Amino acid sequence: MNKQFLTQFPLAYADSIRFENSGYTFQITMSNSECKLLVILKNILTFNFSKDSLTSDEDWIDIIGITHEYRKPTQQDLRKYSFFSGNINELPALHIVTFDGNTVIEVICEEVEVKELG
Repeated sequence: MNKQFLTQFPLAYADSIRFENSGYTFQITMSNSECKLLVILKNILTFNFSKDSLTSDEDWIDIIGITHEYRKPTQQDLRKYSFFSGNINELPALHIVTFDGNTVIEVICEEVEVKELG
């Protein structure tokens, strides 16, 4: 399977984020001067969203760093995941993605898809 890593794309800002299919899919539209991308994170195991301020009136999210790994999650990766009761060693390799900026979004999911929007 050909895996796309988000670190290969230029940094940008997110101008749209949304969940679909009752949280099964998270979509983030990212733009910069070169391109516009739709990043689709599918089959989400865990998701964490943190803002830098309660009073921010910005209508976009600055993305100043992205980490993206494909590996088996560790106990540290799952520290905020309340539902796991099995053996962590039995989990498959998953995408572990963090968007850093004025908002931090951390996602562990099964599949990442990137589409160029033009």
